[in-house]
Amino acid sequence: MTLERTTFCFICTHLASGEKDGDEVRRNLDVAEIMKRTRFQQSHRIAGPAPHLPETILEHE
Repeated sequence: MTLERTTFCFICTHLASGEKDGDEVRRNLDVAEIMKRTRFQQSHRIAGPAPHLPETILEHE
């Protein structure tokens, strides 16, 4: 999503709660995997010069 030349990325996920031993490790591994594997495809082109759109979560502002 882009608003006034600023890109936004909303990530909704359900992670381990932390109630059991080891949940925090699992939760951190899940977050790392989400960050590593999430890629955004360019779905359409806007007329004129193509702006650089983020391809990963961390490329968003």
